[in-house]
Amino acid sequence: MICDIASNGTDAVEMAYENRYRTILIDIHMPKISGEKATILIRKFNKKTSIIALAAISLNEGLKSFYAAGCDDIITKPFRPEVFCQKIGENIFSKKHPLS
Repeated sequence: MICDIASNGTDAVEMAYENRYRTILIDIHMPKISGEKATILIRKFNKKTSIIALAAISLNEGLKSFYAAGCDDIITKPFRPEVFCQKIGENIFSKKHPLS
């Protein structure tokens, strides 16, 4: 697997615009603009690539807003490695993926 790393939400949006990714894993608390705002911006030009939010929240707190922003899935911190890998795999190999 090859990964690109963005230092902040603004860079994440720019990278998503300039590249084709199978899945975007975005931290909700990023510098410059939040991962939620970055997701909203990415969805303006890319509706197909799956976006997984990485968030330190309880299961009931804020989930609706992440899905409303355009996230396809959410991994809550702290996470179990097997759940993390499962969710990444499910999103990378989903049938809706534009590179599949």
